[in-house]
Amino acid sequence: MQVVGGLLVIVMLPLVAPSTQPASYVFTHFETSPESTGVSSIPYAVILSVLLSIYSLFGYDAAAHLTEETKGADRTGPKAILSSLGIISVFGWAYYLSLTFSIRDLEYLYNADNETAGALYLFY
Repeated sequence: MQVVGGLLVIVMLPLVAPSTQPASYVFTHFETSPESTGVSSIPYAVILSVLLSIYSLFGYDAAAHLTEETKGADRTGPKAILSSLGIISVFGWAYYLSLTFSIRDLEYLYNADNETAGALYLFY
């Protein structure tokens, strides 16, 4: 069910966005913000973004919870958990791409005077 909900968000978010970013912007523009994050290296930012996709929390906990109820849990449990991390990486990457396509104006997004006081908010 979590995967279905995640897919729904991935598909619907760009569809309901008032306007979307072009693919050239999404895949070539890097916002490192060295003055606020301390990150100025684009390769380092790319590595961090790939790692970030694992933290999208798409159901890896189910593999851990169901491990004790499987045959050969000592072998199948770790395989299921590692497999779910691989699947999560793909879904997380698709989720973050969906979010990135839906961002309209980065200057407004980071502005402390907007309605969210600079918190990451997609639409205004």
